[in-house]
Amino acid sequence: MTLISQEIFDRIPTAVIVVDDKRRILHANRAALDLVGINAPGRDLALNLRHPAVLDGLDRVLKGAPDAEGEFTLPVPVSRSMSYRIDRLPGAPLDDSSIATVVLNDITSAKKAEEMRADFVANVSHELRSPLTALIGFIETLRGPASDDIDARSRFLDIMHRESQRMARLIDDLLSLTRVEINEHVPPRHAIDVSRSINNVIEALEPHAAQNGVTFEIDCPPDLPNAVADSDQLHQVFRNLIENAIKYGGENKPINIMLRVVDRIPGSSRPGIAIAITDHGQGIPKELIPRLTERFFRVDEARSSSGDNTIGSTGLGLAIVKHIISRHRGHLSVQSAVGQGSTFTVFIPTEIQPRIERS
Repeated sequence: MTLISQEIFDRIPTAVIVVDDKRRILHANRAALDLVGINAPGRDLALNLRHPAVLDGLDRVLKGAPDAEGEFTLPVPVSRSMSYRIDRLPGAPLDDSSIATVVLNDITSAKKAEEMRADFVANVSHELRSPLTALIGFIETLRGPASDDIDARSRFLDIMHRESQRMARLIDDLLSLTRVEINEHVPPRHAIDVSRSINNVIEALEPHAAQNGVTFEIDCPPDLPNAVADSDQLHQVFRNLIENAIKYGGENKPINIMLRVVDRIPGSSRPGIAIAITDHGQGIPKELIPRLTERFFRVDEARSSSGDNTIGSTGLGLAIVKHIISRHRGHLSVQSAVGQGSTFTVFIPTEIQPRIERS
């Protein structure tokens, strides 16, 4: 392609790849580079797009089939759903010089939206059943046997208030989790001051911490680089983790927050920042740690024979944290010992995510 035609080609928002009869890439636009990392003309398409359905469809079209289309999934770095359509180039002869176009569309958001709607209805109907049943029971009692019992009315209204607040928190967390999961396949690209984000969270939570006699001890190097992150989501991660440290760390005990540069994020080759948040509470049994990021899993219920959740968690906070960190191509690790406390360490990248993501 000439320079001007390539510039026009790059302006097409849909990923378009042109290949010859040997599946060698002749041209690929910017959208194809961003979507599947195709940027090397002359290479076999299979080196960049290793999916049997697409390659089989391409082979059939190059041998004379009119077209091929379908959907497939790329599992890394985050699962993405794609649709594809393959056509012979108009006017190309059916011989050894056949040329085909491969058009790809990222349909991850649409697929996730469908799943989220179904999951949201299922989760809400299940998790709201208990507090709603309790509210209905107390309302019936207040309208009947306890209608003239002032003490019972006051006690029941307090319980009803707590249950209604729990339902509100649950709905807020479910909506937050849904929003995070829909965009999880799109990594953020903004430079964020992590130490400022931490300080903003601490400032907001200091009144709550002071009620429990909790203090913060922060260890942060002065030359800490920026992270590549979504500011609001990073704030949400730190708020969830620090709120948990305040809840479970015990009264009159410090929370230690240490920020450090790391050469490599676990499971990645990229440099990053490690943010370790340590409390000195009762800790978490080793066998429960792998389940912490499951939806609706609550450590305090798992350790309680009565299942009474006195702290009021929705069981979604760490699930939200996990998906936000996944979107950032980061990592979450947890170390804990019963009777000694817990450390939650978040790893966030510090360099701009490359535009090329190999499939």
